[in-house]
Amino acid sequence: MPNDVNGNPDIVSGGTLGLKPIYLFADSRLLFQRRADASLFLDDVVGNTGVMHPSVAYIGASNGDNPSFYHDLFLPAFEATHAGERKMVPSRSTPEERLFLERAEIILLAGGSVEVGWRAFEENGFRSLIRHRYFAGAILLGVSAGAVQIGRGGLTDDESAFLPTFGFLPLSVGVHEERENWKSLRRAISLQEQPVHAIGIPSGGGVMYHGGDMFPIEKPLFEIQVGSTGSHEAQLYPNQGATRGGPKQS
Repeated sequence: MPNDVNGNPDIVSGGTLGLKPIYLFADSRLLFQRRADASLFLDDVVGNTGVMHPSVAYIGASNGDNPSFYHDLFLPAFEATHAGERKMVPSRSTPEERLFLERAEIILLAGGSVEVGWRAFEENGFRSLIRHRYFAGAILLGVSAGAVQIGRGGLTDDESAFLPTFGFLPLSVGVHEERENWKSLRRAISLQEQPVHAIGIPSGGGVMYHGGDMFPIEKPLFEIQVGSTGSHEAQLYPNQGATRGGPKQS
């Protein structure tokens, strides 16, 4: 059985036929973003499930299961869509809450601490459960720290080490750090074996990843590749077409 980019079993990286898109948001702005025709961007996320009224699970482990994020951001955002049942699944979940997660068509990983959330996933079994749901056809939506976790990983809280996470994308992901020239993302890159391919999602921006292709949303993505011959940096703009999201030769 193939492994993911972090060596986890039962994962096929770089895109697999039948898998749903993955969405990564730098922050919560895109949860409420409307287009010129007044339609919500979240309508695309909900529509891509292929289900009339998909269930949506909110996982707030990275912010310590703070209920205010669930009530003030998550519920209002999805209330305006055609989503079905919505539920917060805390780190210490009941059997009923866990069953909801096991059946959810959309799983949102919230922001907070990459390390705190990931440790919780390892302890409560959400790591394998979320992996199973993705390969069973669920859409994943990562916001801030959740976006980093869906990628190859990020820094520990003390920034002393690189913490491998899901690796659903063969990329390291940084978020809302454009004003600091992607300081934490560059640090995470320096702690990994080369070659490394990474993207930074600026505030208010996002990316859809599907079938090995990246589609920037709203804002240009910062891209950096580091290999034996040096590094290459670029800007990936919305509406310029799909960009391959796998590692490139360097």
